[in-house]
Amino acid sequence: MASIKKYETRKGTHYKITVCSGRDIHGKQIRHYKNWTPPPELTGRALEKELKRVAYEFEKNIDFGYSPDDRRTFAEYAAYCMELRKQRGDKLQTLENTRKHLERINGYIGHIRVVDIRPRHLNEMYKKLSEPEAGHSRTYAHPVPGFAELIKDCTHAEFARRAGVTETTISKVCNGKAISEQNAEKIEAYLNRKGIFKYIYQERVLSPGTIRCIHSIVCSVLAQAYKEMIVTYNAAERATLPKMQKVRESKTLQPEEIQAVIKALDTEPISFKTLIMFLMCTGCRRGEAIALTWDKIDWNKREVLLDRSTGYTPTDGIITGTTKTGKARIVALPPELIEQLREYRQWQMEERTALYDAWEPTNLVFTRWNGQTLNPNTVNRLLDEFCKRHDLPHINPHLFRHSAASILISNGVDVLSVSQMLGHSNISTTLNTYSHALEESRQKTAAAVSDVILQQKRA
Repeated sequence: MASIKKYETRKGTHYKITVCSGRDIHGKQIRHYKNWTPPPELTGRALEKELKRVAYEFEKNIDFGYSPDDRRTFAEYAAYCMELRKQRGDKLQTLENTRKHLERINGYIGHIRVVDIRPRHLNEMYKKLSEPEAGHSRTYAHPVPGFAELIKDCTHAEFARRAGVTETTISKVCNGKAISEQNAEKIEAYLNRKGIFKYIYQERVLSPGTIRCIHSIVCSVLAQAYKEMIVTYNAAERATLPKMQKVRESKTLQPEEIQAVIKALDTEPISFKTLIMFLMCTGCRRGEAIALTWDKIDWNKREVLLDRSTGYTPTDGIITGTTKTGKARIVALPPELIEQLREYRQWQMEERTALYDAWEPTNLVFTRWNGQTLNPNTVNRLLDEFCKRHDLPHINPHLFRHSAASILISNGVDVLSVSQMLGHSNISTTLNTYSHALEESRQKTAAAVSDVILQQKRA
């Protein structure tokens, strides 16, 4: 039976509810406590009735095994959940993205105890996240023209090392692209010059998709609390989310653009040419190509096993683990790509012999000049430079993936086969992402029906 004590303080009246649930290993009684402050409008019999109800609910939850007196805040419990995710082997990139979102979440509900979180708290947070001041407010540093002249006597890699930034950052600046304020200050400090960058403040509103991503993190934390019987229900499941935006149609390269890329590759180094051809022909993710080793290629069957992926985080650097979905898949290779890979392998073996001890025997297919693992961001940089050299539209590695999928679907390849080739965890992802290609495929099917079936009937 719960015991109730009344306390009068300067802040008003509150009640302390105590429930005992057996004894610990030392024979000491285990007590659970709940402080309850009644609403000002409750008085007399109504107050007494509500107090009994609160005490009964508290005692019932204790009897069922719940921990309604757990004092951990959302921020504390979320940190505990992050440790659990590390133990179960979640990808470092996923953990890094979750950590960044938690910093934002904790600014709104981090101070609230997990047991006290209600749907209204989350609805209020989502409403505030939809406002302009909750977006990505950052200052971007835009380089003034002629920056490349300041470092013409030094390689990008060497200058980056001396200034304490990445080589990709220096390449961005030399190409006139904006960088972070922090990196710009490091470069100015190293050169001991001001006025190299123009600082512009930009404010972005969080998209409904980002808010839904934040919601999924809150939901997973509260789901863990429900599993551990800290809360009696998951408040996130009863919250109201912003309306989902329509899935944006994936941009793809047109056949003539692909031919222009292939033609331009003939003048490029064999290592870069082979990498781009591999991305175009397999539709694999950038990280999956970088993690590929020679032993995963079956030359006789003309197949490749994709079971690893390489990523990069500022905290952990270059990391290699399982694919995005954690599943391996086999992708067939066209004869032209097999021949290109054979030629490239011969070239790489010659390079390895020439470098001798300087070469690192990683057995990777696509590497840095000395056999080391490529930084995934380097692929984007090299592709940017390639497009500028040949006056091609901007292309990122993922665009080859979208293009391969769209071309296959538009030409009648079944969606299940395309989904398996891309390594999607669910066929619905393929259906949603490439709906435009499916529409084109359906039109071709209708045309085939007209040409073959109905034509035969007319004959």
